[in-house]
Amino acid sequence: MRIEPPRPALTPPLGAQDHILGSDQAVLELVAYGDYQCPHCHRAHRVTKELIAQFNGQLRFAWRHFPLSKMHPDARNAAIVAELAGEKFWQMHDLLFTSTDKLSREDLLQYAQLLELDPRQVIRALDENQFGDIIRRHVASGLRSGVNTTPTFYINGLRHNGGFDKPALSAALHEALAGNAHSGAGAKNPAS
Repeated sequence: MRIEPPRPALTPPLGAQDHILGSDQAVLELVAYGDYQCPHCHRAHRVTKELIAQFNGQLRFAWRHFPLSKMHPDARNAAIVAELAGEKFWQMHDLLFTSTDKLSREDLLQYAQLLELDPRQVIRALDENQFGDIIRRHVASGLRSGVNTTPTFYINGLRHNGGFDKPALSAALHEALAGNAHSGAGAKNPAS
């Protein structure tokens, strides 16, 4: 007899404060808790981009920060700069994943310049820990949702306990899609 590990619910469910790619009408929801300096998140980033393309229009993807600062000392600053990017969040998100070992303060300033962000605002944001409240809220949400490593994924509001390679995530998304087809449900969090 195989015992399935628990699948905690995403708490809180996605809302207006989240960074979301895709339509609210998508039938699949994939949420990642991650760390910009984590090599596993770096690999998973490529996978999520492929999955967004594969599930064209059926999938919406969201990112929540979960910097493991003791192991990855530059991850929190990277998250601050991602938040500072505002409407250019997803462009900065992609830049931050170009190389997990290029997240020094100087690297972050270079990325900001590429996106035409004011370097003085970047320096101020880092020095004053701006957006720290958002990052703390994401981490607290992750802890309530059962996150204990990065990356951790949630599919339609429930923790995905499998791998984060493309075959594993794709299979889990197809399974969720088949479940939605039978129930007629969309990408709604079961806790909502």
